[in-house]
Formats: sequence, C-alpha cells, structure tokens
Amino acid sequence: MSERFCYRCGISESEGGPLIDGLCQVCYRKENPVLLIEDEINTELCQNCGSYKKRGVWVDPKSYELEELIFEVAENALLETLEDSLSDKIREYEVVPPEELDEIEDLPVGRAAVSFEPVDFHIEYFPAIIVYEVRVKAKTHELQRELHDERKRVTVYVRQTVCPRCQKFLGGYFEAILQVRAEDRPLTEEERKAIGKLVEQKVDEIMRRDRMGFIQDTIEKEEGLDFYMGSTSSARKIAQAIKERFGGTISEAYELVGIDRQTSKEVYRTSVSVRIPKFRRGDIVADRKGNVYEVERVDGKGLTLRNLENWESEHFDWKTAKREAIDTVEHEDSEAMVTSMSPREVQLMDMESYETYELNRPPFEVKEGEVYKMVGVKGRKYFRGKK
Repeated sequence: MSERFCYRCGISESEGGPLIDGLCQVCYRKENPVLLIEDEINTELCQNCGSYKKRGVWVDPKSYELEELIFEVAENALLETLEDSLSDKIREYEVVPPEELDEIEDLPVGRAAVSFEPVDFHIEYFPAIIVYEVRVKAKTHELQRELHDERKRVTVYVRQTVCPRCQKFLGGYFEAILQVRAEDRPLTEEERKAIGKLVEQKVDEIMRRDRMGFIQDTIEKEEGLDFYMGSTSSARKIAQAIKERFGGTISEAYELVGIDRQTSKEVYRTSVSVRIPKFRRGDIVADRKGNVYEVERVDGKGLTLRNLENWESEHFDWKTAKREAIDTVEHEDSEAMVTSMSPREVQLMDMESYETYELNRPPFEVKEGEVYKMVGVKGRKYFRGKK
C-alpha cells in the first residue's frame, strides 16, 4: 500500500500520524479550530439596580458588591459568547478550573473542556475592562491522537446603562394601584404598620420572579393605604396575601389610560382593592341570636370570639360569621369594683353610678376590692375582665 501524505504540509502519514480528511494530525487541528471566539466582548450592567442581561433577559445579580458584580457580569458575557463560539463539531462542553484542564489528556469525540481566568483588569471606572485567558481542549475526530489545545486572550468591556425596569421606575411608571381599606372605618395605626411590613416582604419575594413587581409610590390616606405597583400581577398577589392575613374581600376596577403605539391596543390601569373586615381585636359583637362576644382574633380564616356569657372562645369562619349575622353592637364600657363573691356569682359596683350588679362568676381569678371592666349591651351587663 502506497504511503499517503498531508495535502497541506506534505508530511507522510507514517511521520504525521493517521490522516484525517487528507490532513496530518497537526494540520487537521490547525484547519479545524474549536475556539472561534472574538477578541472583544461588550456587555452592560444597570447603573441603578445592578441587573444585567442573561440570554437576552434582564436578571438581578448574585452580588451587589461592585467588584464582584463587575466580574459576575463579565463572566456571564464571556460564557454566553463562548458557548456560541465553539466549533459545530463540539456537541457538549464543560467549564473546569485551569489546573484541572492541565490534567486532561483525553476526551470523548465531540466533547470539550473549557477554562478561563482573568489575567489583567481595570475596574476603577466604566467601562470596566477585564482580560481573560480562555483555553479549550477538545476532540473532534476519532482518529485524533492529540487533543485540540487552544488558547486565546479575550477582552470584556462592561459598560453602564439603565435597564428597562429602572427606566420605567425612574420615569414614575406604574401599572396598577393597590388600595387597602377597612370596612366602615379607617385603618388603625397598628394595621397600617402590619400591612406595610407584609407588603414589603411580599414585594421582596415577587421581585425575584417579576422584575416589574416594584412599588413606585406609597400614599397614606386618612381612610387607608394606596400602593402604586409596577405590575398588575404583583398587585393581585399582594392583595391575596393581605386577604389571607386579615380576611376581607378583593375587587378590581379598570381605567382607560391610553393607546399602545406599537400594538394600537387600548391600555388600561387596574385598581385592585382589598377591603379588610370592620372587626378588630377588643370589639364587642353579637350574633343573630343575641349572644354577645368580645373579638379575640381576626385573620384570613375568620373570627375568634369570647362569649361574654360563659367566657368560652369560639371560632367562626367568614362564611359562618356571615350566616350568623355577626356584627358590632352599640355598647357602653364601664369600670366596676368587686364587692362580694359567691361560688356562682360576683357582685360589682359601677364606679360612676354606684349601682350594683350580680353577674355569673367568671372561670378566672377575681379578687374583692379590685376594679374590672364591664360592658353594657341593650340594658344587660357583662363582665369583661381586668381593666
């Protein structure tokens, strides 16, 4: 069988190794490079929030420490470009540390191992500049005796910009208004603080998945709170969280605010309204049978009430509370001193009128001479407890 020669350099097959597509081993690797990345890469990070594009989608960074952030953005751009710049003969690749790449002597056909490390950088001002040495080892043909082993220096420029979310935020953009009110009364200061804290927590959660879930502004009104939200979906999620925590109802209204220039469709702004129940801890309420209670707890599941006749706690879900027509009742608070006790009754003297009343003795400790709270509903007195 006659000797074959490399058509590029002329070396014989016996000297240059098995020919691949008419090329010796060295010429085959030279003619079929696997590292096709450009010398320079340009990328951007948002100067306002630190986000950057990952596969075309703006994402929040892992670190907000400036040096770590710049390297995170640069390495993401390098890896994305590298993935798109490997030979089409590479079916899969793995990123490994440089020292691990040194030890690799063989790979399956179609597989590459990649390493990169910064060799120079200037990040004191923008654009930040980081120079990476990229190295790739790969095998693209079963007749290869030696792996492709290619190196290249790539300069990544990290520039500043403003992401679309921040452009909208800084421009005062909002898509929905979340209105929080209480039924037939203004929100209490305690409720305002609790709702504000809950909204803040939910926004932090939502922003991990919905970058438009920000709060543009918060307006405190006499009757309640208004949150101007970057997205309608975030307003709805927060409204549901408030309902689950405090109970109540959710409703929506829509206002035409313009026409989308690109799609020519009408653009509406949504008002998402949460109306929490009128009941508060300490309220005096009655049901349709005339039983009188003190409200112990209000939440998304319903009401916990203390029956002022027998002092037993009862829980009513919202459906049952509505069916039992539980509502606040007019009442008169007063203070009374315990003047005497029997095993079943306690005698109290009203501290203002000096009238005496005999009521059922409560299941908790009561002492003669001490002053307690009493409440009057429809001419009947009930023992409430310590003042």
